[in-house]
Amino acid sequence: MNIYKYIALISTIFLAVVFQPTFFARLSLPGATPDLVIVMVCCWAVTKGPEVGAIAGFLAGFLIDVAPPGAHLMGIASIILALIGYAIGIVGGGPSRSFTRPLVISGVGATTFFLIRTISGIFVGNDISLYIFSVNFLTQGIYAAALAVFVYPGITFLDKKLGPVSRSDELRMQ
Repeated sequence: MNIYKYIALISTIFLAVVFQPTFFARLSLPGATPDLVIVMVCCWAVTKGPEVGAIAGFLAGFLIDVAPPGAHLMGIASIILALIGYAIGIVGGGPSRSFTRPLVISGVGATTFFLIRTISGIFVGNDISLYIFSVNFLTQGIYAAALAVFVYPGITFLDKKLGPVSRSDELRMQ
């Protein structure tokens, strides 16, 4: 990746972390709050592969951990999102012209993140009812897939407009 793509990665992740509590948390949708951050990580991982997915996940998790209100255990979001970004980059990365693949992968990534965060919250003493968990679990995946409809084309547009990945890709493109 060139420096412009790293700047785009950092900027989009930062904007997602800012918009998550300011805009998406204020929407009065049934069930869970749409999670733009995990969708952004999933879309970067699908577009650029496991290494960039892990970088995007760790950066997003770090920004979530340090952003107020930080009422959770520090470092957990960084580790979880880095692992999810890496796994999604392995499973979902690679050439494909399918538009539904990023939607499904984003939904699975969001529900996995929600499940792991809920389990880690239970271990530290948070209570959650089975009904609330099941409704939030289902709506998290649906909202992530709906957000990926808008996020994935933007990420692929940035990837194409900011140039090839490496010198060998430049040579292949000529």
